[in-house]
Amino acid sequence: MTKQEILQGALALNCNDKKYTITVEGDKIIIETKYRSTSVRESTFRCIAQLKDNKTYTETTYDFNGYRMQYGVRKKAVSYCLDGSKEVFDSEEIKKVLRNYLDSCGYQRIVNKKLIALCISIPIIVIVAILIVVTISLKSESGFIDTNEPENFSLTEITREEILSKDNNYRISMVSERHSGRHTNIIGTRLRDYDYDYMSRSFGKIHGVVILQATKISGNTLTLTIHSSVESGNAEIVIMIDGEYYCSVDVNQDQSVTLQNVSDKEVLVKLAGEGAKIKIDVTRVY
Repeated sequence: MTKQEILQGALALNCNDKKYTITVEGDKIIIETKYRSTSVRESTFRCIAQLKDNKTYTETTYDFNGYRMQYGVRKKAVSYCLDGSKEVFDSEEIKKVLRNYLDSCGYQRIVNKKLIALCISIPIIVIVAILIVVTISLKSESGFIDTNEPENFSLTEITREEILSKDNNYRISMVSERHSGRHTNIIGTRLRDYDYDYMSRSFGKIHGVVILQATKISGNTLTLTIHSSVESGNAEIVIMIDGEYYCSVDVNQDQSVTLQNVSDKEVLVKLAGEGAKIKIDVTRVY
């Protein structure tokens, strides 16, 4: 079979009962399927096989959401149906449709060796960069002196205006983070890394203001449960709605806050720390 015959033959894989569509552009075979990454937002998974003249092909895959914002590739995810039920979306099954077809045509998938080398080198670069940042951070400490009593965690330097500002500065060291759950309707990349149902962050020391969690839902009610423990320094946890101050959450305890009338509003949880050693867990229900 010629390459052109293989390209045209791929179109025969389209069937009315399939959850994917296949198109051909030049020497590329494109398979695409849609699923609902949240109950209100549709996402698209796309896999592109580019055929070479030597019976090989390369593969490119990615996701993008309803706003055409590309945000990486996922293997398995929950797909929300319009009737409220849930299914498992598996991108590997979609890729197998093209792989099996091209295998049957005698084409072999090739892997980008430069990409493999990059994937190996990136962790090393990241580790070195983190060590440099931590070293600079430790060396550039402002010499903050906590004048409060040991059990008084009230801020003495950072102002409310600085907390509410979009341009937050901070110095941190010995940071760990865990997150799980779904994304909501946060648009763009600035806040997407904080858009999860569960976020946990631990700071060996933080001086400044950081975002802990971001949420934007179509429903009216959002409940945030926040657990924090402070070993030293001062800290304040603030909830903001559309850039405005809503409330502060007591530190060193568990507290739940239920927000009403937050449909399509941006809700942020922020931490302001002054030389603080602190661990915070944030869980949301909506």
